[in-house]
Amino acid sequence: MSGFTFELHSDKVPRAARKKGVKDVFSGTAGPYGDVVVTLSVAPSQAVLTAPGLPEASLSHHDDLRVGLVPLDEQTSLSVGGATAILSQNRRALRNENRGMEIRLGDRHYTYLIPPEGEGELRDHERGPLVRHHTDLETRDTVIVVQPAADAADLALALILQAADLSRLTFLGTVVIGAWSLWNSGKGNM
Repeated sequence: MSGFTFELHSDKVPRAARKKGVKDVFSGTAGPYGDVVVTLSVAPSQAVLTAPGLPEASLSHHDDLRVGLVPLDEQTSLSVGGATAILSQNRRALRNENRGMEIRLGDRHYTYLIPPEGEGELRDHERGPLVRHHTDLETRDTVIVVQPAADAADLALALILQAADLSRLTFLGTVVIGAWSLWNSGKGNM
């Protein structure tokens, strides 16, 4: 398949949905795969991908205290197409290129990272870069660039990761989270 680009928009969440715990909804039309919707809920922190042309995907974390995006760490539960992912990260790395989240999903091995340009990138260890994204901080809309090597499972994984808190994938983000944790709870868990 040839590559394509599309936008994922941050939709206004109706009051009734907010009362049920829905925090954000991101939607767009993913080229040949059709309409996609990522719904982010809190208490518990979870996200679900709804897309008729893509495998089902979900992301959740036991941490109910966060009110933002779903924390992305080794305790995060991530599944795509019924397969559960194993997550790991080298948190001691100083360079962002080395701090990427390693994702093993079935026989595939991915790295999700934040390159120096600040864009997110999902890359397969054999096929290289698959999906890149850049979010406009003012509008919260995201431009998603799907490379020709990507398939439906790759895109589903990249889309569900749009609801993930990526701050731990950068050195500065980890320092800020560690300082906040130390100040807030006195435990300093990173």
